[in-house]
Amino acid sequence: MAQRLELIAHGLAAGMRQSIFGDPGPLVDPAAIPPVEGRVQSWLRGPEIPCEETAAALGGAADAIDDLRSCDFGSWTGRALAEIEAQDPTGLRQWLIDAQANPHGGESLGQLISRVGAVIDRRTWLDGRSVVVVSPLAVRAIVAHLLRAPAEVIFRIEVSPLGRVVASRSGDFWRVRFGVTAAAS
Repeated sequence: MAQRLELIAHGLAAGMRQSIFGDPGPLVDPAAIPPVEGRVQSWLRGPEIPCEETAAALGGAADAIDDLRSCDFGSWTGRALAEIEAQDPTGLRQWLIDAQANPHGGESLGQLISRVGAVIDRRTWLDGRSVVVVSPLAVRAIVAHLLRAPAEVIFRIEVSPLGRVVASRSGDFWRVRFGVTAAAS
């Protein structure tokens, strides 16, 4: 039997509308999230509040894993994208094109990919389906890691709130399927 990871980005949170770096706050409408159907072997989530609320709305008692958290944005944490663009346009541009850049003094996207990837690699995944609820950026980072792609690929992956990506493994490598809907997972 194969191991299957269903990566689910947390739902829309209040701070996402203003493109706030860091913890986006509580979900806008957790009641609108349909529960996951079918058998799930294990539930994991990032430690952020929207991950906790999304996992609960999906119907899972997910274990919080600190290393599945989103990026540490250093001095940008809690600030809006528009504010950063106005105050540090060079730093923002650098961050948007170089996955190894950390103009905010926090974690680079390359470091994020390594951190969340280490969680995926270290874990003994049970045969069957595991649901992992993390931030949209963390889903992108996990996908980049699973594909063994250069860190810069993170700029080419789009994941919306409640977006799903399914990765399956029956040997030594992961296969990744995008565009998964709740009914098709």
